[in-house]
Amino acid sequence: MKHSTKKLATLAILLALCVIGANIKILGSIALDSFPAFIGAIILGPFAGAFLGFFGHMISALLSGFPNTLPIHLIIAVLMGACMFFYSWTRRKLAKNKIVASVVSMLVGYMINVPLDLLLLYPLMGPVVFMLFVPLTVATVVNLGLSEVVIFGIPQKYKEAIFLK
Repeated sequence: MKHSTKKLATLAILLALCVIGANIKILGSIALDSFPAFIGAIILGPFAGAFLGFFGHMISALLSGFPNTLPIHLIIAVLMGACMFFYSWTRRKLAKNKIVASVVSMLVGYMINVPLDLLLLYPLMGPVVFMLFVPLTVATVVNLGLSEVVIFGIPQKYKEAIFLK
């Protein structure tokens, strides 16, 4: 299988998993849609991860009926894309030490996905963002944790075959 075909097939599978994760809700549009996006960000790179993060949130918001309005969900989706981009970028820059890369990239993902998102949404949503802190933290930790377990669980002999640069 050609490299581009393998990358496209992997992206399609992860996209389908984002849709499935979008159906596993924690609160409103907060769901497990970013779990496959974090995996995609690791395997396929920052731009594919950003696409998956954006798409995953938009599907989750659509399935919830856009509870925070379409414009706010578009902003959240862009922030999710940025989260995946910088998560992947950080992980790749620190790749020489896998443990440091994992921990630092998870911290970057959390910081963008929870405090930064809520800070940027405060002017638009007001104090309601404080109610979102706990469910968003839980969802982010679960999504990051699941992606780390999956990546860790892939046998080494397959990692060279699926990790596409």
